[in-house]
Amino acid sequence: MTNRLIRSLRGALAAALTAGFAFSASMAKAEGPMTPLAGSVQVTPAIWTIAKPNGRSITLFGSVHLLPGDKDWRTPALQEAFEGAEVIVLETDVAAAGGPEMQAYVQQVGINAPGTTLRSQLDATTLEHYRTAMGALGLPLEALDPLRPWLASLTMTVVYAQKQGFDPNSGVDAQIAAAGKMAGKTFDYFETPQEQIDFFAKMPEPQQLKLLMITARDLTADPEQLAKLVAAWEKGDVAQLDTLMNDAMAEVPEVDKMLLTDRNARWVETIAGRYMADENDYLIVVGAGHLAGEGSVPEMLRAKGITVSGP
Repeated sequence: MTNRLIRSLRGALAAALTAGFAFSASMAKAEGPMTPLAGSVQVTPAIWTIAKPNGRSITLFGSVHLLPGDKDWRTPALQEAFEGAEVIVLETDVAAAGGPEMQAYVQQVGINAPGTTLRSQLDATTLEHYRTAMGALGLPLEALDPLRPWLASLTMTVVYAQKQGFDPNSGVDAQIAAAGKMAGKTFDYFETPQEQIDFFAKMPEPQQLKLLMITARDLTADPEQLAKLVAAWEKGDVAQLDTLMNDAMAEVPEVDKMLLTDRNARWVETIAGRYMADENDYLIVVGAGHLAGEGSVPEMLRAKGITVSGP
């Protein structure tokens, strides 16, 4: 489940970082060109390309939204796609996601009503997993009491990732966004930050509570889950990415449909329609799980008769 949350919604993860609960990092602070830090380890994530009928191209690249800072994922193919793209497409505007307007919105939709605490909503099983997870994270039990279950799940995920050495400022989309702005690129976004937050905030309470239970359970059941995810992404192992990201979501198929399948379908309509028809070259960077396995963006595009080169 943690793998799914890490890769699902950039704006919602930014919300967890900027909600004002003991976190100071901002998704919007990454800056610098498309050049790796000295001493970075070269990795080779998967990449997909579409040759448009008019001679232009669309490149798809999977992001991990939080990464260790020592990974150089800027392969020659990605560098070429970045330099040639007139338009960079991201899930959402990463700077706006960490801004004051979204902070205020998260306070509005992510905080419990007066007199209600997070722990008062948890059944015995969830509370046990929650106690264990909070202990592993080094947080007092009451730290997340003001939060609704959806925001507590995301916050626990971000704290876990940061304790594992994962940095939001090293995430692929944050780096590409910063580099694109420096290069004067045009940007397009599939979703607004508020839309991403609303996927969680408008989730029925029983689903939020189940999401929290799975998140808390999985944080301690497999402490190496993020390391496994990044290892698969680094090698371009799309099948392993699909397995790692989808196993836990089988427990909450309605959430998986909302966070993955339905969003992929909407994005595919935009790609197959406007992006395929115009005169621009595109670089599309979205969470890696959206590009892996059945129901992924590449598979949906292929089902429409569009030739997609890549795994």
